Amino acid sequence: MPQGVLRDHPLPLLPHYLLRPDRGTFRHTLVRLPAVRNPWLRTILENVTRGTLAGLY
Repeated sequence: MPQGVLRDHPLPLLPHYLLRPDRGTFRHTLVRLPAVRNPWLRTILENVTRGTLAGLY
């Protein structure tokens, strides 16, 4: 904002929850990556497939 210009509306509120991406989209994106063959990324993919995302975000 330029100097001397006042806002006529308040800033937006912050969300009260953590980011939760869509599991299907997240899984589809991981499967398409060549790096998914790495053990650490394969573990994440298996957890997404089983539906255990607790602790990832």
